[in-house]
Amino acid sequence: MNTHPHPQKYALLSLIALLLASMACIINLDEDGGKELSVQQTLVSIQQTQNALNAPSSQEEEIPEVLPEPTITLPEVLPEPTITPTIEQPDVIYEGISFSFDPGIAASISPSTIPAQNMGEESMPGDTYPTHFVFEFNAYAVSDHFHTPKIIIYPVNDYQVLSEYAGDIIDNLKQTLITRPGGGSISHLPFLPMWNAAQLFSASVSYFDFENGSGVRFLTMYGQAIYPVDNTNLFYTYQGLTNDGEYYISAVLPVTNPGLPDEGQIDDYLAFEENWETYLADTIAWLQAQDPQNFSPSLDMLDAMMASYEINR
Repeated sequence: MNTHPHPQKYALLSLIALLLASMACIINLDEDGGKELSVQQTLVSIQQTQNALNAPSSQEEEIPEVLPEPTITLPEVLPEPTITPTIEQPDVIYEGISFSFDPGIAASISPSTIPAQNMGEESMPGDTYPTHFVFEFNAYAVSDHFHTPKIIIYPVNDYQVLSEYAGDIIDNLKQTLITRPGGGSISHLPFLPMWNAAQLFSASVSYFDFENGSGVRFLTMYGQAIYPVDNTNLFYTYQGLTNDGEYYISAVLPVTNPGLPDEGQIDDYLAFEENWETYLADTIAWLQAQDPQNFSPSLDMLDAMMASYEINR
């Protein structure tokens, strides 16, 4: 607390002393009625001065009351909610095999297990096979075709034990997935199942992975003789192997294109045979120039279905 008088109070005290001195002088000089008046005036002045001293100075600074700082309560930080991603389930799950397909390909899929069959070395190679899995298509996009749409999963080791021919095809596919040939009129890309016919050509060759493996896709036809490329015999195939080499995947899926005849006709077979190489080269180039959407089902939809395959057994 400050104990020093305010400067204004010093001035007032000095004024009182001066008045007292003046009063003394006035008393000595005036001995009659003036003496009483001067004393009375002096007392009034002293009283006014005293009142002024007692009155608080308007210029005195008041010490502001120090208020406590307000307490600020921060809002509670809530943890961000955990968002669990929605995992889309595959359309088909069977015996550790799963995949999805567009409704534009088929209405539904019927899976089955085919028991092993060993017809001996004297039989046709395709008649011997191990226990395997087949996925057949119901209400497939192409209704009138030579081939039945299906996807087959073979166990590699079991097939190699039963059939030397199958073992060669499997080894060929392993090498093909490394070298990646482009196909063509004289290309014979690996293919299962084994048929009593020859691969006439391979077009629109593409290599891509499925969920736990890789393979090759192409358009082709098989026959025991040469004939025009048409919507009755052309099909899409995908031949692949799981990364662990345990399973072989084979798709045989009919496709059509409005630019092809529904059924190829040959008026002069000898002339057609002589012109076969030119005809085939031109047809392959035409097939490869087609937009994938021009085929039914579209090649993009078939590729997406094959890429979704996962085989965990």
